[in-house]
Parts: sequence; C-alpha cells; structure tokens
Amino acid sequence: MSVDIIAFDMHASDDVSALKAALRARGSARIQRLALLMRVAGEYTDGSRERARGAVEGLLAEMDLVDRSEFITVIGAEGASTPCGYAFLDMGDCAASTTRRLAIGRARIAPPDETSIGSAAFAFAVASAVKAALRDGRMNADDVETVIVNVPQPTTGDVGLRGRQGRAAAALGAGIAIGEVRDSAVTDDAIVADGELYTKRVQTFTGPAIRNIEVIVIGNRTGAGGDLFACNVITRDLLDARSLKKMLVGAGLKLDADGELDTGRLVATIAKLGVHPSGHVAGAPTTIFGSATPPEKHVRAALSGVLGATLHTTRIFSTFDPVQQAPLGGGTICCILRAEAAP
Repeated sequence: MSVDIIAFDMHASDDVSALKAALRARGSARIQRLALLMRVAGEYTDGSRERARGAVEGLLAEMDLVDRSEFITVIGAEGASTPCGYAFLDMGDCAASTTRRLAIGRARIAPPDETSIGSAAFAFAVASAVKAALRDGRMNADDVETVIVNVPQPTTGDVGLRGRQGRAAAALGAGIAIGEVRDSAVTDDAIVADGELYTKRVQTFTGPAIRNIEVIVIGNRTGAGGDLFACNVITRDLLDARSLKKMLVGAGLKLDADGELDTGRLVATIAKLGVHPSGHVAGAPTTIFGSATPPEKHVRAALSGVLGATLHTTRIFSTFDPVQQAPLGGGTICCILRAEAAP
C-alpha cells in the first residue's frame, strides 16, 4: 500500500472537474482504494450536498471506482474557507518504508433497521463495519489516527435529534472497534446523554443521501509505502491552537523566529470541533447557541480563522459537533504530513 493525497478546489457543489483530471492523470485502473472528503458551499436545504454526492457517484461510476471508494460530502464553507476536497489514493504495492507510513482502509455495510439508528445496537453494527475497514487496510487498533464514519439519516420522529444520536452511537461503536470504549458502557441511555463517555480518534457524519454504514480508517502502519503520515489530537475548546501546534511540533514541524509553524509539509487537515453546552468558550459566554445564526455556522466560520491562522491555509475539512468524539466543548483534529526529506 502506498497512499498519496490530492487536494482540489470546487467552484460549485457539483464541480468535480479538478478531481476528475487528477484521477485521470493517476490512472483509475491503478487505484486500489479511494477515500474522498469534500466540503461544499451551500445550505442543508438547498440540495448542495445531494448535488455534490450525485456528481461524485457519477464520476466514480464513469471511472469504474465505485467498489473501491468511500466518500463524505459535507456542507459548510463559511468565513475564510475554500470549498474543497481531499482524495486519498492507495496506488497499490510499492517499496515499503522503514518507518510507519499512511494507510487507509474502507468498508461499507447495510445498516440495521431504521428504528435502531441512535441505539446501542446501531453502535455495535458500526463497530463491525470499522473492524472490517481495519482488516481492509491491514491495520490494528494502535495504527489508527482517525476513523471516519458516515451513517444514514433517520426519516421518522425528530430527525435532527435522532440524527445526532446516530452520530453519537456511531462514534461509540467506532470507539469499541479501536479499543477506546468498553462495549458494556454503550447503552441506549448513555448515547448523547453521557458526556463523559467518548472516543478520541473518530469523526462521524450523517446525511439524507446515505444508504449504508460507510467507514474510512486513516492510520499509519509498518509496511506501507509513500512519504505521508497522520497524527491526531484532542483539543480543549474552539480556540485551542496550542494543542494543535504542540502536536505538529512533536510530529516534526518547525517554529520560526516569530513562533509561527512552518506548514510547508502539511498536506491535509480534518477537524471536528464543538462548543460546551453552556455556550462558553475559553471561560466566557458567547451567542453561539443564542442567536438567529445556526451554531454550526458560527463554529465553521470561527474555525476558518483559528485553524487558517495557525495552519496558513483556507483548505481545511472542518465540521461541527463531535458528540461523544471528544470531551464536552473540545474537538478532534487529524493532520496528514509529508515526511521530511532525508539530507
């Protein structure tokens, strides 16, 4: 396995022209696995996410990549954000690195009955899917940096609440699979309600066009080729750039004389951050949960500034509400870096 990443901009929600050109240049027949993360401009109600998903499905079918691919499309390019995507391409066997390098695994399984979304039974189904993705990527739990899980959106009852419960259950199920959550702790009553129960290396999503439980595992393993590697950190709150910088310095990035990160080797950033239910950030009250603007718009715009200033880029896959994916008020950030070239 040798994984590379292509970053591409999107000029409309269904604009996959840059992605198509990149895949053609690589040769679709050579791609063993493909994982796509796309952040598009638009609203939940204007069909942008569905148009993006339809465009990707059409492209994958055209290039005969459907059975080798998983992908996530999310809404949200507020603030100083560029609508963009990342394509993780496993180009097959190559000379193995002597150190652990980036690996991906994927899985797709039919979900349980719609009525189970947000339940412990749903979490256990997700755990099975994540274990299948680990096997696909030839990884064990210790290799994992981030598990990405996409689950169907419920169609009955309080769809918003049940969708959040579905994402929380998916997080705990993934946590079971990677050894961060005890299966006995995952009960129907604990889902969403127990803020002290969370996993640390998972990001979950839901959407109306999702029909299966879809999993992408990102990690580092011995025997993989290429020159990329992943790292992940839990943050304390929306403004916690310190934890992110500490992780990246520990991973080998340098600080200049002004204390700024040299991010020339940063390839991709996948971030999911939230706000404490009190609405406080850094100990002070905010209007995030009290204004006419939806909370996710507040957070995504804020992240464009915090992460953009820290990482010197507007191209970040950033989303809101890591329910049971981080401590209350905190978040989780995965960065992909290119290894420093040997002198």
